[in-house]
Amino acid sequence: MKIQDTDWGYMLKHWVFTLILGPIISQIIAFIPVFYPSQAIGLLEIFPIVFIASLIFSIPTYIIYAFVYNYLTNEISSIPYSKTILISIPVIGVFITTAFIDGTLWYFIAFSYSISSIITGLFFNLNFKNNTD
Repeated sequence: MKIQDTDWGYMLKHWVFTLILGPIISQIIAFIPVFYPSQAIGLLEIFPIVFIASLIFSIPTYIIYAFVYNYLTNEISSIPYSKTILISIPVIGVFITTAFIDGTLWYFIAFSYSISSIITGLFFNLNFKNNTD
């Protein structure tokens, strides 16, 4: 019988690097006046606070991500299909979470973190380990 070992490294790398790259991407976008001309403070200036807040707000999304990741580990599915599903979960979660939080910058923050999630999800390799009994 073929069993998949769950390698949580991809999920953890995707989570941490999305949280790190989100403020960096938002700062890059903030420097382009066409996209967001009047941002008073960038997320990089308050990075430790933003990282902790992002970590807290992303926990519900990554709990769902962990369940889906574990399910996909045990299913016979292709890596591109699995990566597409796993990348789309944080993107949808970011938009839902920032919409609940609301505020004037919610769409800007959601866009930055979504781009960050897509980049990190595509960058890291998703490997499911096969074990045979």
